[in-house]
Amino acid sequence: MIEHFRKNHLPSFALAGCLLLIALLGWTSESSAAQTAIQHSDVVLMGENGKDVYDIYGISVVSWGGRAWEEKPAAIEDFRKRVKTAHDCGIRYCSGAAFRTAFAGMIDFDPKWSESRCMSIEGKPILVPWLWDQKHKDGHPAYWFCTNAPGYREYLKWQVRTGMTANVEGLHIDDYGGTSGTEWSGGCFCPHCMKAFNEYLKKNVSTERLAKCGIASLDGFNYGQFLKSKGIVKLDDFRRILGSAEHLGPDFVRFQYFASADFIGEVRKYAEQLVGHPLLVSVNSGVTDPKNLVVAPQVSYFCGEVDHGTEKYAWGPQKNVDLQPVWTFKLADAVGRFQACTASGQDWAYVDANKKPGLVRRWIAQDYAFGHCLMAPHRQWAYTEKKGTHWYQSRPEDYAHVYRFVRRNKDLFDGYEAVGLVGLLYSSAGAAQNVGPTRDACLWMAKNSIPFEMVSAGDSWLDAKLTPQSLSKYRALVVAEPTLLDGEQKQALDQFKAAGKVVAWDAQKGLDEAALAKLLPKQIVFSAPEHLIGVARAIPGNVASPVIVHLLNRNYDQQADATVKLQNVKVTLGKDLFGGRTPSKAALYAPPASLDRKDPGASAPVSLKVEPAEGGIAVTVPELDYWGILKLE
Repeated sequence: MIEHFRKNHLPSFALAGCLLLIALLGWTSESSAAQTAIQHSDVVLMGENGKDVYDIYGISVVSWGGRAWEEKPAAIEDFRKRVKTAHDCGIRYCSGAAFRTAFAGMIDFDPKWSESRCMSIEGKPILVPWLWDQKHKDGHPAYWFCTNAPGYREYLKWQVRTGMTANVEGLHIDDYGGTSGTEWSGGCFCPHCMKAFNEYLKKNVSTERLAKCGIASLDGFNYGQFLKSKGIVKLDDFRRILGSAEHLGPDFVRFQYFASADFIGEVRKYAEQLVGHPLLVSVNSGVTDPKNLVVAPQVSYFCGEVDHGTEKYAWGPQKNVDLQPVWTFKLADAVGRFQACTASGQDWAYVDANKKPGLVRRWIAQDYAFGHCLMAPHRQWAYTEKKGTHWYQSRPEDYAHVYRFVRRNKDLFDGYEAVGLVGLLYSSAGAAQNVGPTRDACLWMAKNSIPFEMVSAGDSWLDAKLTPQSLSKYRALVVAEPTLLDGEQKQALDQFKAAGKVVAWDAQKGLDEAALAKLLPKQIVFSAPEHLIGVARAIPGNVASPVIVHLLNRNYDQQADATVKLQNVKVTLGKDLFGGRTPSKAALYAPPASLDRKDPGASAPVSLKVEPAEGGIAVTVPELDYWGILKLE
């Protein structure tokens, strides 16, 4: 999203005064103290709106909530009114700042803006590629500004200050990565990055290793000049050495990502000092690889685009493309963070062009079933190479009844986590080399209703450690190569393997289902045809609480934009899902078929008979549309 600002400065004492007032209110108002976690039943809206929209969807959190666009009393008062509208509806409000897309604001803010641009190995300014259709003031393109540049950092903190002029509960940072991510565009080689990378090398790379690279001393060292001395002068040259330890390529990439994450931490601390209480901080990210996980310790949750697979959706539900978000959800679970997501710009362009609200309702169900959420898609950014930026506008009748169903049934969501009887090894080092096999295993396990969770093995990118203790809870561990483990982590894996509890994922053949079944018999079995998924969830440590099993019907008719309803589906559930208990009561919950504005989201649960079955129990679901929820107690 592109922001356009004018630099109209409020006298510093006035801005300081309003921030002091906010801080005092933050410390003394119990009602406004921020809850720094997202609940599984939360309905998040991407961007501010009015009371009617908030009410009809049951919005509980506003993210990407903007800020005061100027440092003027009128702008600040207008922002406070927008926040108050949300607060009056019982909504937590997260203001917004933009770290990569706000090029226009930076040009207006800083007369020396050109000194803060990201520069490539070729000495050229780097542009934000997806903003190719954006220009500002005298035709300036969308420059990619450097978050290691003091001038740009001051502009970003100015954004944060204006976002804290109301008593908000959170801060969302759009395109938080800043300079990280420029490596494929050849950057960044601005003077600020060269100076900071020099300091990074002093702290993180031994003199022996530097000597092997031909670097006798870091005094006066300039990484760009070092590469050019080795003939690395063009973009393609630089791309080729990103993985070369001899050229310090991996070190340079790691430096940029950790510098970005450290700055997010600095910004969070700064914002919390301004507002006077802890904040619900999110960044625009859909976690997919080790680089995305670096910022996790600095944020409360992730909030951004996650590809929902529409461009390949013609492959049909027999493939795993519609399950792509599950990979993101499992990674977020592994680092203890919630993922509020919107679909990609290409996804929304597809939905807009082909009028597919039924498809989106399936996304909503799937994302909540796996413990995360699709933000209420009232108005969403869409993008294609032909059209560039445009917008998908939905109607409340399309989706509001699904979200209100979630809010009416919070007890089926809040506090619940995935039942993880099987572990899937996530090796950070292995994923950096080739994440494909582990991702494929993840989607296969989701497709086949395996109750699993990710178990992490860390490296210099991910602060995690695989130990015998972290593995002890699992009946089986699925392992895809490469793992690239050494030391104690390799020993832990080898011990688990020696105990006969490791099942290998073969990149060509997939999983040996018989081997897995010996360690854990299949826990969720359907009598119906293919394309059904069960997702078991329970409240950790609370054996008296009901167990929830989400039922997802993937039998989607693309032409009709509707799910094929199934009748009398028998669901057999293994006893291990219930921690040794045997449920005697079952009820089926499902969202209503349409929006009733007088009673939105209302639907009556259906009591089901619980019958004994081999290894567990069975219930028969009389009808299953795209989503049903079993409550077993």
